[in-house]
Amino acid sequence: MTATATRAPQFFTCMCSAKPEPHLAPVQRVLVAGVPDVDRRLVHRALRDVQYDLSLFYGPDVVMVVTFEGEETRAIAAARAWAIANGIAQEPRGEEGVSVNLVFTDPADRPVWGERRPVDRPTFFYEAA
Repeated sequence: MTATATRAPQFFTCMCSAKPEPHLAPVQRVLVAGVPDVDRRLVHRALRDVQYDLSLFYGPDVVMVVTFEGEETRAIAAARAWAIANGIAQEPRGEEGVSVNLVFTDPADRPVWGERRPVDRPTFFYEAA
């Protein structure tokens, strides 16, 4: 039997105060990308900030997934290590929607993905140096 990778769910049961009873909310996938060389402390701090912001909006039981694609840069390695250390799922990007882009840029503050800036979800740019 061949094992298949399991993926985090699409939704979680949210119990925030926005609605009077438990309701389904989307799992918050955070796509991490960046330049090859980035300070891991910056990545960890940025992920803590995103986690805090998500907990304010969805409540303390928000489900967050760190996702990534492409070559494993230091930003991705740091994000994966942070996720493991904090009991948060981490997985390669799949077909699921992404809630937040977390992009670490070079010191000249040029976006890693050129001028492509998604308008359907928040994108946070951090200077890697």
